[in-house]
Amino acid sequence: AASVCAAEQIDSLVVIAGPRDLSWAALLADCFAREQHRTTVVGVPYSKNCNVYVPKLMPITLGFDSARRILSEIAGNIFTDALSSKKYWHFIRCGEDALTLEVALQTRSTFSVLKDTGHAQEQAEKEDTHTSLKATVRRLEEVVERRRSLGHHSGVVLLSRYLVESLPEMDKLRRELVEVLGTAPEASLRAKPPSRHEVERQLKQEDARELFKRLPRVVQISLIQRRDAKGMPLLPTDLEAERILGRFVQQNLKAAKTKVPFAPRFHSLEFMSYAPLPSPLDCAFGYALGHTAATLVCERRTFYVASCANMHLPVAEWQPVAVPFSFLYSPCGGPSQNLDWEIPKRSGAMRPNLVEAYEHFREAWVESNVLKAPGPLQFGDGADVGPLGDRPLTLLADAIGLDELKQIIQPIRALPPAVCIRSEPLVIRDIRVTGNLSVLEQRRLRYVPDMPPYLRGPLRAQDEVICPQACSSIEGLARSFPQTYGQHSAMRLVPSEADFGGFEAARGEKSTGSPKFSVEHHHPGLRRPRRVGVVFASNQAPGFHSVIAGVFDYLSGLSPPAEVIGFPGGYEGLIKGYVLPIDKEVVDQYRNLGGQDMLCFSSDSGYLAFKDHLKAVTGTIRAQRLDGLVLVGNPEAQVDAAFITEACAAERLETCVVGVPVSIDCDFPFLQQSIGYDTVCQNLSAYLGQLGAMAQTAGKLWIFVRIMGNAWSHIAVQCTLQAHPNIVLLSGSQLHGQCLPGIVKSLCDLIMARHEAGKDYGVVLLPLGFAQDITELRLLFSEVMEILANGSYATSWDSIPTIAAKLEPCSAALFDIMPRDVQYEICFGGRERQTNQIHLPSISTDRLILRFVEIELQRRRELGLIAEDFFRGSCHPMLHHARSSLPSNFDCDLSYTLGWGAAVLTCLGKSGLLVRASGLQKPPKDWLLEAIPLTCLLRALYDEEAKEYIILPATVQLLRQRGIVRPFAYLPPMTERCGVYRGPQQFWGDAAEDKAMRTTWFMEKMPIQDATGPLLEIAALCDELQSMMAQAKAESTLLTVNSILSNAVSILDAYKSLDASSRRSAQSLADVPMEIMPQVWRTKIEEALRQPNRHPGAINASDASRRGSAA
Repeated sequence: AASVCAAEQIDSLVVIAGPRDLSWAALLADCFAREQHRTTVVGVPYSKNCNVYVPKLMPITLGFDSARRILSEIAGNIFTDALSSKKYWHFIRCGEDALTLEVALQTRSTFSVLKDTGHAQEQAEKEDTHTSLKATVRRLEEVVERRRSLGHHSGVVLLSRYLVESLPEMDKLRRELVEVLGTAPEASLRAKPPSRHEVERQLKQEDARELFKRLPRVVQISLIQRRDAKGMPLLPTDLEAERILGRFVQQNLKAAKTKVPFAPRFHSLEFMSYAPLPSPLDCAFGYALGHTAATLVCERRTFYVASCANMHLPVAEWQPVAVPFSFLYSPCGGPSQNLDWEIPKRSGAMRPNLVEAYEHFREAWVESNVLKAPGPLQFGDGADVGPLGDRPLTLLADAIGLDELKQIIQPIRALPPAVCIRSEPLVIRDIRVTGNLSVLEQRRLRYVPDMPPYLRGPLRAQDEVICPQACSSIEGLARSFPQTYGQHSAMRLVPSEADFGGFEAARGEKSTGSPKFSVEHHHPGLRRPRRVGVVFASNQAPGFHSVIAGVFDYLSGLSPPAEVIGFPGGYEGLIKGYVLPIDKEVVDQYRNLGGQDMLCFSSDSGYLAFKDHLKAVTGTIRAQRLDGLVLVGNPEAQVDAAFITEACAAERLETCVVGVPVSIDCDFPFLQQSIGYDTVCQNLSAYLGQLGAMAQTAGKLWIFVRIMGNAWSHIAVQCTLQAHPNIVLLSGSQLHGQCLPGIVKSLCDLIMARHEAGKDYGVVLLPLGFAQDITELRLLFSEVMEILANGSYATSWDSIPTIAAKLEPCSAALFDIMPRDVQYEICFGGRERQTNQIHLPSISTDRLILRFVEIELQRRRELGLIAEDFFRGSCHPMLHHARSSLPSNFDCDLSYTLGWGAAVLTCLGKSGLLVRASGLQKPPKDWLLEAIPLTCLLRALYDEEAKEYIILPATVQLLRQRGIVRPFAYLPPMTERCGVYRGPQQFWGDAAEDKAMRTTWFMEKMPIQDATGPLLEIAALCDELQSMMAQAKAESTLLTVNSILSNAVSILDAYKSLDASSRRSAQSLADVPMEIMPQVWRTKIEEALRQPNRHPGAINASDASRRGSAA
C-alpha cells in the first residue's frame, strides 16, 4: 500500500467503509505514521447495520437511515396486509440487531427475535444457557396462542441476521457432524460423500437431528461436503432463518392439534437494504461527512474518522467531529498492539434507552395491533430531513430521554376498544388511531381526491345504444340469469336535465364538497334514509378504503343522510350477517390508506362456494333492509355480484347491487384500468429497480423475483417496461414454450451469454401464475392432488416421502430434486384453506426455477462447457410487498370516483351494474363515469357430461389480443439490458405530477380492444338501412336485402364457431383452472328450464339469443 501511494503521489486516503475495512484503514494509518510516510488516512463510517458506534460522537453510520426507511416501508406494507387478511403470519429477516430493532420500533411489529437481545435470551439466561432454538420456538408458540385467544390470527415476526448461526443447536450439530464425518479437509473431498438421509440417521442428539432435517438442502450439502480452515463443517452465507424458525413453529402448533390453521409466509429483505436511494437525511449526512473528511485532509490529520454530533437537531446545528480510530476499539486494545485486531461490530451493543423502550411496548404489541406504516420515502419537500419523530430512533436514543423516546415511538398509549368481528373463533379488529399513524399516513389522510366536478350535482343515468358482451354463448347466460339478463343496458352518468347545460362547464373545473339534495330527487315518495351495505369481496389491493370514502361522502350528503354499513370478513360477514356501522369518524381514520383492515377480507375462498350461501346472502339483505349493496372486488367477485343480483330479483328484493372493480391484475374486460394496478406496478417497479442496482453493484449475483399475477401478468409487463429486468417469464412465449427443460435452457443460455460479456449479474422476473403453464409441474400437481384425495396424510415432513413414493417415475424424479420446503408447500400448502388443492401463492416457484438452473449449470460445468463456477443465485419473493401499500394519487382519485358513482347508481335504483370510468389518460376533471351490466363480464361454458352451464369471469389478457404491439420490442436485448431504478412512489412534487407516472401500458392499449366505437357505427348503418328499406317500393329490393343480411348472419355464426375452435386449440395450459368451480357458478339445465317467476318484461332465452345476434 505504501509503495502504491508513493508511486501515485497520494497525499491522503479517504476510506468509506464498515468496521472490517476501517480496521485495515486504521492499520494503514498506524503503519504510515510509524514509518513517517507522507500519506494520511481518514475514515468515513458507512454501514447499513450501524455497526460502528461511539456514544454521542458517532450515533449512527452513513446508510443506516436509507436502509431502515426501505425496510420499514416494506415491513409496514406486509403488516398492513396481515391485518387485512387476518390469517397469515409473516416471518421477516431484516438485517443485524440494530437495524432489525429499528424496523420493529418503526412499524410496531408483533414480535422480534434478535441475536443478542430479546425475551428468548432473557428466558435462556434464567435457564443458565445461551439463546436456544427450543426457547425461541416456545416463545413464538406462546405469542401465537396468546394472540389467538385475544382474537388475532395474524402477525409479523422480525428476525435478526445470523440468528440460526448463533444457536447452540447449530454448534452441537456441527460438532456432531465432525464426529460422524471427520475433521480432515480430505473428508470433504471423498469420491462419494454420504447422502443427507444417511447423515440424518447417524445423528444421535435429537435437537441436532431436528435442526438438520429442517435446514434447506443447500445448507445440508454444505455441512456434509465443505470444511473451513479449522476442519469444521462450513455454513453457507444464507441459512434462511425465517423459514427454519417458521416451520418449527408450524410443526409444533400442528402437533399440539390446534383448531385454527397456522399459515406462515417468509420474507428476506436484506437485499432491499443494500442499494436504496439515499434518504434526505443520508444525503445531508454524507455531504457533511465529505466536508469533514476534506477538512481533515487539508489539515494533514491522520488516524481520524469523520462524524457528526447533535444530529437530532436541525441540519444547520449539526456538529462535525473527528473521532480517533482508537475510539472505535474496545478499551483493551487497538491496532498498534495486535495487527490481527479488528474494530468490533457494535450492533450487538444496543442503545440502552432503545432496548428499554422496546421492552416497555413488547407485551402490549403482542396483545394488540398498533400498526404504523411509514410508507415510501418522499423527496417532494426538497432537502428537508423531516421532523424529529421521523428521524431514526437509534439516533434519538442517545440524544433524548426515555420518556420522550416512548412518546415518539407510540404517541397515544390508551387505545380504543377493539371491534368484535366474529365470536367463534374470536376475531377482532383493532381501531387505527390517527395520532399513532406515521407522518406520511397522517399527511395522506388530508389528501382530497380529484374527480369529475359534474358528479357533485344532480345526476341521471343515460342508456347507451351499445352494450358490450364478453360471452359468445348468449343462451347460457340467459338461462343462468333468467331474471336479470337483458334487463340492464350500459349507461352513462350525466347531469340531470335541469343542469345539463352546465355539464361542459363543470368538466373544466375542480369542485369540492358533498351533494346537497334529497332522496326524493331520485325516488319520489321515498322519505326514509337509504341504507347501503359495502362488502370487500376479494383479496388485498390498494384503494379499498378510498372506495368506501367515495360511497360514504356521497350518501352522507343526501338529505336525509343515508346510512352506510359494512360486512366485515368479506363473504363470511355477508353470509352470517356480521355488521359494522360506518360513520364519518371511521371513514376519516382510513382515507387514502392502504390495506383493507376497515372491513378485512378473511374468507378462505374468494367466492360464494355453495348455493346455500347465496340463500343466506339474500336473508342478510332482507334482515338488514338494504336499499343498496356495493361489492368491491376482482372479476371473480363480480360473478358473485351477478348471482346476488339474480337472487334478489327472484325474491322480489328491491336492493340495488353494484360492483366496483378492484384488481391488481387489471384483468377486467371493457375497463381501461382497475383500481390498485397503478400503485402495485409503481411500488414493484421501484423494488425491482433497486434489486437490479444491488445486483449490478455486487457484480456477481442473479436474483429470481416472484411477484403476484397470472401467467399473462399485466403487472409483470408494466414492471418490465419500467424496471428492465433481464428476462421475464410469461405464458406461451415462443422463447420458452411450456416445457421445463426449454425454460431452464433459455435461462442458462442467457446467464452464460452475459458471463461471456463480463456481466455475472441480472434479474429474472416471474409471476406466480407462471407455474400453471409448465407442463411437468402441472402433471406433478395433478398427481399430488390425486394422492392426497385418496389417502390420509398428516401435515408433517415425515409424510412427504410417503407421498413421493406414490408419484409416477418422472414426477418422482422431479419432486426429489426440489428444495424440501417447496416439497412441503406443494403437498400441504392448500391445507391452510382446509383443502387438498394446490395453492399457487404458497409455492416458491422462484426457488424451483433457481434450483433447476443450478443443476443445469453444474451439468454444463461437468461437461467442460463452463470453465469456472461463476454463478450465484438468490430468490426474492414479493407477493405481499405492495398489495397493501399506500395507494397512489391516481388510484385514490379513481377509487374515490368509482365509489361515488356506485353510491349514485344505488340511489338511482340501478342494479346489476359495474361502475367504470373512461378517459383515464386525461386529468380526472375530464373523466366520464359509466356502468355496464355485470352479465357482460361473464362467459358461459357448457359441461356436456354434467349437463350444466359453468359461469366464469371473462378476463382480458392484452398480450393475446390482436393489434397489440409487443411491449418489449423496444427494450434493449436481454444480454445487454441494465436495470432502471425509478425511485420510490411519490405523492407530491414534480415526480408525482409527471403525466408518465399516471399512465400505464395497459391504460394506453386497452382502448384499442374496445369494440364500442365500431359497434356504434354498425348500429348506425343498420338504422340507415332500415330507414331506406322502409321507403323501398319494389318487393324484390326487400327480399334481396333480407337475403344478404341472412347470409351475413350465417357467415358470422360460422366464423364464431371457427373462432371458438381456434381459441380452444390455442389455449394455454395456464388457462385451465386447477381448482373446483364453486356450486354457485354452476347452472343445471333442469333448473334453468323451470323458468322461475320473472319480472314483467323479462326476456326468454330465444329473445336473448336474437338480441345478442343482432348486436
